[in-house]
Amino acid sequence: MKMKNKLALGLIASSFAGKVMENMKTKDNVSPNTETTFNLYKDTPVISERSYIHHFASVIGSVEIKEEVFVAPFASIRGDEGLKIHIGKFCSIQDGVVIHGLKNFELGSNVVQNTVFKDRFPYSVHISESCTLSPQSQIHGPARLDSNVWIGMQCLVFDSFVQENVVLEPGAKVIGVTIPKNRYVPAGMVVTTQEEADQLPVLNGKNRYFELNEKLVDTNRELALGYKGDQKEWKH
Repeated sequence: MKMKNKLALGLIASSFAGKVMENMKTKDNVSPNTETTFNLYKDTPVISERSYIHHFASVIGSVEIKEEVFVAPFASIRGDEGLKIHIGKFCSIQDGVVIHGLKNFELGSNVVQNTVFKDRFPYSVHISESCTLSPQSQIHGPARLDSNVWIGMQCLVFDSFVQENVVLEPGAKVIGVTIPKNRYVPAGMVVTTQEEADQLPVLNGKNRYFELNEKLVDTNRELALGYKGDQKEWKH
């Protein structure tokens, strides 16, 4: 009996230790920022219960993630320097993606720098709904992505506004410009002037990635709900 009791206690202790470690991992990878001279408050990420953050991803500080968002392993979303990062519903943040920003607030000052605006509210990075950020891509604030944007593998968006229904093919870089809606940036192209951005080809059925984002959004919404244990709630 004593051996059985010790064995039972050992199993309970092991189970409890496992849960503690699991909780520690959850707290470690989703955490508030540290206090700084430009932000005296510890902002804790606000994440929908219907979104999934892999335990090897990192979400820090002033970050809001809406419902049915999938954040894959080794993604880094840091709202501790560039404050206020917004990720809209149905987005997919894939493996190794980095979302970060430049310092955009000064305490005691009305000056807001390195900032984008959505509905008159300031953000370091604002990503609207149904966007896909493919593996190893980087969105560095100030940056804004409107809805239904596909960012290909190893792309860079910095100091730019990407309007709705845009495709950035793998390896493309967009710096300091506005990409008009319904356009695509060919693979490997570097766009650094507004003239180049305005002359980009129009997105249509001839582009091989025209419908890819919609399929990826559906796939990763299902993954997010599946990992959260809500498969039955999935609706196409």
